[in-house]
Amino acid sequence: MTGEEMIGGGEFERRTRTALLASAERLPGSVRSRLTQARYAALAAHAAQRSPSLVRRWVPAGALASVVVALFVALAPHGTTTPARVALTNPSMEDIDMLTDSDGMSLNGDQDVDFDFYEWAADEASNGPASSMGS
Repeated sequence: MTGEEMIGGGEFERRTRTALLASAERLPGSVRSRLTQARYAALAAHAAQRSPSLVRRWVPAGALASVVVALFVALAPHGTTTPARVALTNPSMEDIDMLTDSDGMSLNGDQDVDFDFYEWAADEASNGPASSMGS
């Protein structure tokens, strides 16, 4: 290990800071002044560059969110219920009886459907191809 590696982190930082300050003091005053001005100009440019980017990023998103909320408010029904909503929220007992009655009329409109045929076809398909096809 070298001597610098054996020195603790705090000691290394203190020695580095001392060396940098001493080298800065040896510079002529005009150079130090120009470096200070350049430093402040860079910090100001960085701060100015960061601020508008946040505004440019969030203002359109906020405007879009405001438009969406305004549309929801404008298109939402205000205190009136539509007939479809009344029918869905207040079913009568006759409607419930009709839907739960197994002997009631067919709702699909096909009265002549042969359900036994479809059951037979499904059984044949699940059992594999018939060996006596066409006989």
